[in-house]
Amino acid sequence: MPPKRAYILMGLFLLIASALLAKLGYYQLIKGQEIARQAVAMRSRQVELKEYNRGEILDRNLLPITGTQTSTALYCLPREMTRNQTQDTNTSGKVAAKSGEQNLVRTTQILTGIIASTTQGDPEPSPCVIDLYAELKQAMNSGKPFVRIASNLTPEETARINASQLSGVVAAPVIRRYREDGFMAHILGYCSGGQNQEGITGLEKHYDNILRENTTSHELTSILDARGIAIQGLMFKLRNEQDRHRGALVLTIDKRIQATVEQAMNEQIKTGAVVVMDVNSKEILAMASRPAFNPYEVPQIIKDDKNGSLNNRALMAYHPGSIFKILVTAAALEEKLVSPDEEFNCKGNYVFNDEVSIPCLREKGHGAISFSQAFSLSCNPTFIETGLRLKRAGLLTYAERLHLTDEKILGYGNYQANSYITIENADPAVGNACLGQEGVMLTPLQICNLVATVADNGRYAPPVLVRYTIDQEGNKQMLTPPTKEQVISPQTAQILQQLMQKVVTEGTGKTASLTEVSVAGKTATSQTGNYDQEGNEILNTWFTGFFPADNPRWAIVVLVEGGKSGAENAAPVFKQIAHQLLQ
Repeated sequence: MPPKRAYILMGLFLLIASALLAKLGYYQLIKGQEIARQAVAMRSRQVELKEYNRGEILDRNLLPITGTQTSTALYCLPREMTRNQTQDTNTSGKVAAKSGEQNLVRTTQILTGIIASTTQGDPEPSPCVIDLYAELKQAMNSGKPFVRIASNLTPEETARINASQLSGVVAAPVIRRYREDGFMAHILGYCSGGQNQEGITGLEKHYDNILRENTTSHELTSILDARGIAIQGLMFKLRNEQDRHRGALVLTIDKRIQATVEQAMNEQIKTGAVVVMDVNSKEILAMASRPAFNPYEVPQIIKDDKNGSLNNRALMAYHPGSIFKILVTAAALEEKLVSPDEEFNCKGNYVFNDEVSIPCLREKGHGAISFSQAFSLSCNPTFIETGLRLKRAGLLTYAERLHLTDEKILGYGNYQANSYITIENADPAVGNACLGQEGVMLTPLQICNLVATVADNGRYAPPVLVRYTIDQEGNKQMLTPPTKEQVISPQTAQILQQLMQKVVTEGTGKTASLTEVSVAGKTATSQTGNYDQEGNEILNTWFTGFFPADNPRWAIVVLVEGGKSGAENAAPVFKQIAHQLLQ
């Protein structure tokens, strides 16, 4: 061959080799990851491990509130169950191939024998054997990749399922959305089960449009061979995509404070509510109600519960009792109708006429008593006299000025508690209102916000529950922070702060005192008009306050239904929570 032709052929081969190498390099280096993903998708099956495919709800420090618990669930992959051909020996000793249909029937029968017909707490309760077969058959025909049959499997059930070695059947973790002990249940609310998972109450309902768009994936992946059959040795590897902060909700709640509050309530409060707020920002750091409820047992609770477990008592209206004296004091000081040193004379009751009188907490009366002492000892006649100076119009004016009955939470909307201040134009009605009884109904949250206003030198802002939302692109949508309004003068607020501090150091609130810092507060015991079987009136007991008294940071309200007194039942709960907060 002439040298020239040989060179041409060599050059041609070199050109072809270079082109092949270039193309190989393109697919390997540039398109390699995409091709790998496509290959995995073609040769894998995914099982979603999240109980609810919804966005996460996080606390102020981005600690997850939802999706923190796991249990063992039973998953079935219908196509895997019917694709694999199994062999069995019949009575004649001959080996016969089982059809996919027979395999599905056999698997259904075995699973039904292992698990109960229903599993408590499962959003999709396990069906009976006929329904289970129908569900798996429908999933197979529709191409549905997996069916979650049951949650909360016992260790024994899990072991039996694993030992069965059934094709397309696996016992694996499921990420549960809620805690069964009811942690934050009244704030979070709950969702419907099934395919169309939507928020029914609470934040789940209010932010359903954001939470239901979540794309976070927690999956089990099984690897398939060229025939599309799962390779047993490579079956069900856990894949967890940590794209968690999308379609999410970030609250003002501090999960650590919330846990402290709920623990204290579990120990000391059967029925009642607690709210903790940041004095400066008016952010709700914790809010809890008792009794709590299991979000997975709502249908049964609605049917049988007689304790109002689904009610969020922090957002329900009650007679505030002597806590309303904070409002009376603020108005009287602001209008210069009273001074802390002014002396009153308590004879044990306040007489309106021959037929109507209101007693003091101390039957014998306090005698000569200054307004400051009357506040710390909660002297009823003194506050009735002070309220009559304000008159009905004055009380209503300051209740409106301090936004006492506002039912708005930033990030949550209006919660419609039907709170009100309605006072008839008669002296006894004014007197009753001054004591926080007839004509006055407020929620624990409203009372906590009133205390936060006093502690913040008279500056009001509505309470806040949500900091921001995060969309699917990871963008934050910040909520507009509240604008503060000076509703009483700083001088009036500071006098009130000192009076509330004396309640704890010298008066009815001594059981709330702390050795670490000074505390300011107010006790209350309100009548309900309801009586127990023994004929004793059921009382609601309160303590609300803030601390440190000289540099207020936290405001807390505690309501205990069915107690004896605010000092005995509510103040110790305040003390326990405050002590833990200081840690």
